Amino acid sequence: MPLSVGKLLRQAHSYLKAGKRTDAKDLNKKGLSKPLKNKNPNSGNQNLQSKIFPSGQPTSEPTSEQINELIALYNDGEFEKGLLKIKYLLNFFPQAVVLFNLQGAFNAGLKRHSAAIKSYKIALELKPNFSGAYNNMSISQREIGDSKSAIKSAKQALKIKPDFAEAYLNMGSAQHKKNDFFAAIESYKNALKIKPDYADAYNNMGNAQRDMGDLETAIKSYKKTLKYRPKYAEAYNNIGIVFKDKGNLDQAIDSYMQALKIKPNYAEAHSNMGIALKEKGNLKAAIASYIQALKINPKYAKAYHNMGISQRAKGDLDAALNSYKKALNIEPNYAEVYVNIGNIQSDKGNLSAAIKSYKQALKIKPSYAEAFYNLGIAFKDKGDLDEAINSFKQTLEINPDYAEAQHLLACSTGKTTASAPRAYVEKLFDVYAHRFDHSLVNMLEYSTPRILTDIIVENHSEGALGSVLDLGCGTGLTGIALKQFCQKIEGIDLSNSMIEQARKKNVYDRLTHSDIIDYLSVEKLNFDYFIATDVFIYVGDLSEVFRLIKARNKRSGKLVFSTEHTEKDRFFLEKTGRYSHSKLYIQHLCEEFGYKLSSFSTTDLRKEKDRFLTGGLYLLDF
Repeated sequence: MPLSVGKLLRQAHSYLKAGKRTDAKDLNKKGLSKPLKNKNPNSGNQNLQSKIFPSGQPTSEPTSEQINELIALYNDGEFEKGLLKIKYLLNFFPQAVVLFNLQGAFNAGLKRHSAAIKSYKIALELKPNFSGAYNNMSISQREIGDSKSAIKSAKQALKIKPDFAEAYLNMGSAQHKKNDFFAAIESYKNALKIKPDYADAYNNMGNAQRDMGDLETAIKSYKKTLKYRPKYAEAYNNIGIVFKDKGNLDQAIDSYMQALKIKPNYAEAHSNMGIALKEKGNLKAAIASYIQALKINPKYAKAYHNMGISQRAKGDLDAALNSYKKALNIEPNYAEVYVNIGNIQSDKGNLSAAIKSYKQALKIKPSYAEAFYNLGIAFKDKGDLDEAINSFKQTLEINPDYAEAQHLLACSTGKTTASAPRAYVEKLFDVYAHRFDHSLVNMLEYSTPRILTDIIVENHSEGALGSVLDLGCGTGLTGIALKQFCQKIEGIDLSNSMIEQARKKNVYDRLTHSDIIDYLSVEKLNFDYFIATDVFIYVGDLSEVFRLIKARNKRSGKLVFSTEHTEKDRFFLEKTGRYSHSKLYIQHLCEEFGYKLSSFSTTDLRKEKDRFLTGGLYLLDF
């Protein structure tokens, strides 16, 4: 039961009257350990205080014992208990600056940053030159998104105490949050001038460098962090993020594991591990990592969001939708979640609902380029080209370099470009990889790998096919069809997720994650056959592919491929975002680069919206 301050004081007075000073002190401790009924004690508390505490003790400040007890509670994370004890002590020490500062710290620990700021302001009214309160207030102001005030408070702390390294650190963090990376780095450097072994400053500087795109320098900063604090789990986690951004997924995973060795209950490292595992195509392990993160922190909205992405990639749309809803229960204004809910609704064919979700994301985050982009796709799939075009234009106003939006705007307006952007193709197939085989083979009656294999075998002389390079190997459907006929088969693909699916089939002697042009330009080519099954539909201008194969291959060989067929001249960017090629265009390339058209036919490639697409099938000798 909560204690009454009045009752407590009356009892303490009676103890003192009877000469029981020890009992009076014990009663004070009892008051510190339990909640109180009323806010304000009755009159006489100051008198009682002066009698309880030793003679000569200043009556305006708590004892060192009381302060140390509060600090111990803070270090143990007992924030609510600490606030109750401060509330009690303020009845006796209403002008104690240290109590208001600690009250702010306890509220900040509970993420009650507005309440924390109020406490720091009271502390500063009582003691205007309190640099520590300015510094602490800077942290809470940054956390509520008021970076401008946070910077101002940090500057005030430094005006009072110029060698305050922590204030430089917090000012840098606020500047970083404003995306003022250069100013942030300068603040961290100033902190390091004062405190050369300041691991936090090196770590934060690495974060700023990473966000600037200077990944190599960021790694150097994180390594400096670990030099001065070898057990700094956050630094290992951050190194992992950099490696992930660089595409070095195995190194990223190793770094996250290092972080978790130091700090097993590090929810963020578990979640980041999940991201890397997902990008490697190991969706089961990725989901397990998110589950572990959520066991540690059940309110981790980002982990629910990322788990939903992996579940969608796995094809479990209902589970993904459930994860997204849980994320929104925690963070109702999580714009990215609304975008991904829209993606699932789009996957299910509910385009009206998807459009509504994308618009909700834009209400929360009006300059969200990806939301506009996905909105454009939904309008395009719905047949509303005017709205689609407007959405793609909005995307490009926010981010002029958004290559995928440039591509879809072009195909929506009837403009033909040379090739689909790498980012567009990579993203498309990374998402599609885990349901690719089922969708194409079982639902869309896809048989092009088998048809091209039949053409090769029919036109081949006696013996094995020799060596084959599968350009854009995807999940390995062509590899399965060809493996029994050839001595060696290698595959390349732009999508890492597709590569991982192909690897599971165990049919390729070598798999490489690469763009076709990049691969043909730098790798040693020594193949009898080059095969491209529904790959050139994302490459308009095929001249460089033809040139490189002929110029760089060490032997005479054959190029076998499929196209989406058109009777128009040259190649054409269709409204689907894919390219069609004419036989006339292929003949022109053959003449230009020295190929012989040995076989050509047309066939039904697969279904699309309940009709079959007509494809061109080619076998060229060179």
